[in-house]
Amino acid sequence: MDLIIRCEGFEQKFGGLRYEVRRSWVVNGDRYETTRGWEYDHLGLQTAAWQDLGSGGWYFEWTGERVSKPCRDLIHTDGSVGTDIDGGSPYLPVAPSLPHLIESHALTDSVAMWKPWPMDSLAASAIELLDGLVEVPEASWGSSRWRLSDTVAVMDYDRWDHKNPRRRTLVWSREEAGHRQVQAVLDGWQHQDQGDAVTPGGTTS
Repeated sequence: MDLIIRCEGFEQKFGGLRYEVRRSWVVNGDRYETTRGWEYDHLGLQTAAWQDLGSGGWYFEWTGERVSKPCRDLIHTDGSVGTDIDGGSPYLPVAPSLPHLIESHALTDSVAMWKPWPMDSLAASAIELLDGLVEVPEASWGSSRWRLSDTVAVMDYDRWDHKNPRRRTLVWSREEAGHRQVQAVLDGWQHQDQGDAVTPGGTTS
């Protein structure tokens, strides 16, 4: 019954929703941009569903991101959104709810035209030096967090790779004020990092 209620609720509230999400990032000095479509549909009576033997409840597939991939986009009867990594693994939650996922997509799209900084160029300690950043709770959760000011955006998230689990950080800025703020913190952090690695005698520690 919970599965039927969740499927019907999804169809009534989100069925037919369509939008595109633009993304931008920098790797090795090169800027990359993508645009991916999202479709909020399931397959009616043909929708596949599975029992969650680990946490209880059920989860079912929906269209989700329109891109070739080995995994499925899934929705759990507890309200969370997830995936199964390779089409056969246990359910892995990636967002606490569809509204959280949609809000995160909206922010990702809105900063896509800002200046992206190299991935992981700023450590967590350096990002704390950026003034004015405020967490966006409606687009954030344990494994993914958005922080914003008028001219700087920061998103950090956990990778899905179980063999190489780690936190990644993306930073964007707009207008000269935002660019200067990020550059100043980056320069200061790099200078401090280099200083920590050099002993008074001039040799690296």
